[in-house]
Amino acid sequence: MSKGSDSLTKQVFVAYAYNLYDTRDYRKVFAALEKSFGIKFIFADEKITNMHILQKIISYIRGSDFALFDISAWNPNVTLELGIALAMSEDWYICFNPDKTDVKEVPSDIRGLDRIQYTSFSELEDKLSVLLDQWYPRSTRTTVDDYFAKATTDVHDLLSAKPGLRVNEIADILGMNIRMAQVVVGQLMSDGKLTVEGKTRGARYSVA
Repeated sequence: MSKGSDSLTKQVFVAYAYNLYDTRDYRKVFAALEKSFGIKFIFADEKITNMHILQKIISYIRGSDFALFDISAWNPNVTLELGIALAMSEDWYICFNPDKTDVKEVPSDIRGLDRIQYTSFSELEDKLSVLLDQWYPRSTRTTVDDYFAKATTDVHDLLSAKPGLRVNEIADILGMNIRMAQVVVGQLMSDGKLTVEGKTRGARYSVA
């Protein structure tokens, strides 16, 4: 991350292959995250201007805190947009669905970069939640995986010391976005590391 918190626009540019998924299904992920984090995702096809398409993309990338490039299926347009971000030295992240792409098609220098790998929209939403929590409001230079691992440890340690907390209480104590807290608690539950009493908003969590 190269931008300070005082210069954040809370806008994120997203590039993906429009013919790969149903647009409504794919963008539901981002609509949900907009509500959770109070940010705006911008897609190149959402605004019509009199600028040349490349200039429009450049303005979107420059006006965003960072960009997401979903290289699933290794689409030529997304490749071009990623190249623009690389040339501009802006902050960006790669998203990738291995079920949609032959990894051999992806250049080796891109293949080795840290990326957000997903195989379902729910997994994509969870992993983007981690990334967004890393950016807003807290900032760190660790990788997304390392950041999530630390958050998981923090929640587990908190519940070890203070069992029976609700998700919103966990989020408040740790200064964590509530969507991020839900993702972490969900993962700990899947791993069998937590127990729960009650349902929905009244659910209280403790270490197993």
